[in-house]
Amino acid sequence: MKTPLLSRVLFVVSLGAWALIVFLMLNVARFNIPNIVDDFCFGWVSKEYGILAGAYYYYMGWSGRYFGNVLMHTSPLYFSSDFIYLQFYTYSLIAFGFVTCLYVIKRISPWEWLDYRLWTGAFLFQALALYSVPGLYQWFFWFSGIYYYISFQIVLMLMVVYFMDPPSRMRNGLLLFLLFCLMGSSEVSMLMFSGVFWGYQIWIWRFKRAIKSDLYGLIAVWLLGFLLVMLSPGNQVRAVTNVNLADGVHILLSNMKGLMRQFISSPFIWAFLAWVWWGFPLPASERRMRPLNLIVITILFIGSMIVSFIPLSFALGEVHIPPRILSLFLLFLVVFVAFLLMHIKRYVPAGQSSGMVMLIIVLIGAGIYFSENLQLIRHELSSGRAEAFAIENRARFEQIRTSKSDSVVVAPLKTKSSLFFTEELSSDPKHLWCKCVANYYGKKAVIRN
Repeated sequence: MKTPLLSRVLFVVSLGAWALIVFLMLNVARFNIPNIVDDFCFGWVSKEYGILAGAYYYYMGWSGRYFGNVLMHTSPLYFSSDFIYLQFYTYSLIAFGFVTCLYVIKRISPWEWLDYRLWTGAFLFQALALYSVPGLYQWFFWFSGIYYYISFQIVLMLMVVYFMDPPSRMRNGLLLFLLFCLMGSSEVSMLMFSGVFWGYQIWIWRFKRAIKSDLYGLIAVWLLGFLLVMLSPGNQVRAVTNVNLADGVHILLSNMKGLMRQFISSPFIWAFLAWVWWGFPLPASERRMRPLNLIVITILFIGSMIVSFIPLSFALGEVHIPPRILSLFLLFLVVFVAFLLMHIKRYVPAGQSSGMVMLIIVLIGAGIYFSENLQLIRHELSSGRAEAFAIENRARFEQIRTSKSDSVVVAPLKTKSSLFFTEELSSDPKHLWCKCVANYYGKKAVIRN
């Protein structure tokens, strides 16, 4: 079979793989409910004080992620206690990620909007994320984890706008807005961007080249955002764990090892990188980057990743970092390796090969077959557990809402879900989750018997 025909087959396969998991995600999203872990806390605070005042309240007492705090206080629970609206944020995240991916590939490639190769790349990368990231449920089915995936999209847009768009007032304003949002969305994204972007700018300035005028505004906004996050009272309250040096190093290396294992074991990641090597051309206008610069960027990326792991390992003592954060590192690593491949093949042309396309198709098939995310969603749907879990939780929250008593006692959940990020209510009414649920529904106490 000729390579052009196989390329179209690859487009169909990529579309099918993406559509399959999106279809299942949209179906299971119908059974999503608010989580007692944070969701009711943000819903209550925003309902009590308003979105911006609630975000400030959390900034002072829990987290320096000022933009992330705003996002989380726009909870569907703020607008309505009807849980049906919760599924719309899942739809919005899937659409936002796809549109951003499509835009980024369009900006850095020579393809037009209707070129099937452009859409192949978008479908393939989005399938990679949905099938491979271990934090799928914490990104798309837990509203309080929304800012992780959004911060990744902001980094992509920021880098593309800065390096690809011609200078203009609109571009400069967009860059300042994106950077301010990024700095307050996720510490991991903030540190990864800061280390690579500003490290590379310093590398360029080493020969005393003139600083570009648009960078002065970016430096000011970056510094403002950095100080707002790092000096926030909320971060001082939260960072209470002290880990000794030996334990911290062990935790850091263990997490790095886990990240690399996740990267190497994903067939979808290899399918996407093979596609980048074989079929993704950089625009002819894009200058060839010198090998020394590629080496410097690699050092900056690895160094930034280690620095981003340090707070998790030494300040918070995260022996196993949460899947939502591991997923963020994983996608940054995939994008970075793809960036390297795009520039390396300027020196080592990949050529055209029908065998490479067949390999990519086989890897996509393996990615679908071995995907834990797909298997989990399918099992939750086919077994009826997702629906039963939703029905039981909705009945329990409705019991709390309609109870005439100020103190409500609820039965333990009989149905357990392996998909939705959840914990059980406590028998202690002073437990944070119980207090948040009680405050949201205007009760004095909510406990589990």
